[in-house]
This record gives sequence, C-alpha cells and structure tokens, in this order.
Amino acid sequence: MSILITNEEYRQDSYALLNQYKESMSYLASVFNDDYQKSDSVTKLSWKSFAFYNKCIKSLQANDADSGLQFFQEAKQNERQGSEGFRVSGFSENNRKEEIDLVADEVREEASGKISIGFISADVAEIEKAKLIAGIELLKAQSLDLYNEAEVLIDEIVLTGPGDEYHVRSASSYNLLGLVLIWADEVHSPIYYAQQVVHEAAHLRLFLKSTDDKFVLNPESELYTAPFRPDARPMLGIFHALFVLARIALAMAGLGKIAPGKLAEEALEKGRVAEKRFFATAAQIKRDGVLTPMGQQIFDECLQEMTKISPFRNVYDDMLKSGF
Repeated sequence: MSILITNEEYRQDSYALLNQYKESMSYLASVFNDDYQKSDSVTKLSWKSFAFYNKCIKSLQANDADSGLQFFQEAKQNERQGSEGFRVSGFSENNRKEEIDLVADEVREEASGKISIGFISADVAEIEKAKLIAGIELLKAQSLDLYNEAEVLIDEIVLTGPGDEYHVRSASSYNLLGLVLIWADEVHSPIYYAQQVVHEAAHLRLFLKSTDDKFVLNPESELYTAPFRPDARPMLGIFHALFVLARIALAMAGLGKIAPGKLAEEALEKGRVAEKRFFATAAQIKRDGVLTPMGQQIFDECLQEMTKISPFRNVYDDMLKSGF
C-alpha cells in the first residue's frame, strides 16, 4: 500500500505501536512491582513517554535497575489522556532538566556531537508560533490528508533557538517518536515552517513503518557520499532523504497554487530545489542501494510520482548515464 500519497494506514500503524508500548509497560510494571494499568483513555503516544520508556529499556539492558525504574516512572507520568492534535512550545531553559536532557542527548547522539541546539525566549516563540500555525493552516488547505497524517504522527512541535555554528534546523528521531524540533527565527516565513512540518512528518512516517520493514539491506557501517551534503551517510539516511524530498516537492507544488503572493513564489522555488535534489538522490539509490521489496515499492512510487510533476527527470537519467 502507498505511503507516499498518505492513506489511513498510518492510523493503524500508530495504534499498533501505542498498544505495543502499553503491553510492554504492563510487563515492566510487573518487573518493578508497580500498579501501572493500561488505560483506554490514552489514545496517542506521548513522545516523552516513549523516550523515557526507551531509556528504561536501555538501562535494564545495562543492568541498571535503579535508573530503569526512574525512567519507567517518568514514562508513566507523561502519558497523554485523549488524542487531541499536536502541541507547540519553545525549547526553554526553564523546562524540566530531565526533558532538556532528553532532547539535548538525542541531538548529540544522532549528530555525533557535531550539531547543537539552542534555547528560545518566550517572546520569540510566540511570534514564530503564529507563523508556524499560519503555515500549518496553508498545509491543511492544500492537503487535508497530509495535515491529518501530521496531526496523528506529531505529538509536539518544539521551537528551538540557534546554538553554535552548526545547529538544528529541524529534527526528529525514532527514540523521541512524536517530537519535531524546528529552528525558529524572524527571517522564517509560514512556507518555511510548512516545509519543515512536511519534512519531519515524512521522517516520522518512515520511522513508524520501520517497525515492520528496514527498507534497505546495505550495512549501516557502509557510508556513501550523499548528493548535496558534505558528510557521508548510510544508505538508510539517503533513502529517508528520497522520501522526504518527494513529500516536500509534492507539498510545495500544491502550496504554490493556493498560497498568496510571495509565499506562492517561495513555495514553488522550494519545490524546484526539492525536485532536483530528489532526482540526484534517486540516482544514487538506484546505483548503490540494495532495497527490500517494501523499500523498492516506495522508491518506484516516489520516482513515478515525481516524474509526473517535475521537469527535472533528466537529472536522474543523466547521472545514471554518466556513472557520476
């Protein structure tokens, strides 16, 4: 079943992961002699609960039962009642230290310490939140299906400030599933924020699907010089980029038709950039990637849909012809 063009399967996958989490928490409760009970009112997985749950599992694997119990209690306390849409907040130094550490540690681990994350003031967060919401509303008007998927997959969007020279632009991860980080700045427009939401929701969709399939068979230790990036990456990262770029290109093409004035021009330009990068990425995967059947299906669908809307298919064909 297609996942590039969003469909209701993401709801089933989200509920399945939530139920797996509840079952595992119930088992951990028996280990810790805790009174935890699965609750039917918890209908959306909180990113904080999932993050602390993952830290609990890692602690137990390291034979650190005391830390495991602490993280189990944090997971339990951060469960969300109900299934309302995602929340928006700022990454503030006034946040709980445990939550700051969750995010900072994950960013540090994912980027091998090369990328930083900065705090944001409440005033700036409020201003940029308004632009974020405006971008999300444009996205909702352009594709209700894409908006609905993002609303299910995203638990919270946290706006961040600049850190050091290399800092988070936007980010998400499996360990903190449901959290989206977006760098907020006065120069950013509603289209910028809409693009980042599409970008990270696409990653979340693949993270969720990866519980069933790993998409690529290339060893994670094998690194490839990725198109338009200075750092070498494993093939799974390049595959993620393919899917993300296809989602961005399709969304920006749609926003270019409905956004007012200069916002439409910005969307179309972002779409053109994404299209060119998509075809360069597709050529690399075609040459170097070893895909699972599911990975091949997603690749073929992305290539087919992008060829329909883009004049830049020649980038893919020319790169393969030259061997680049």
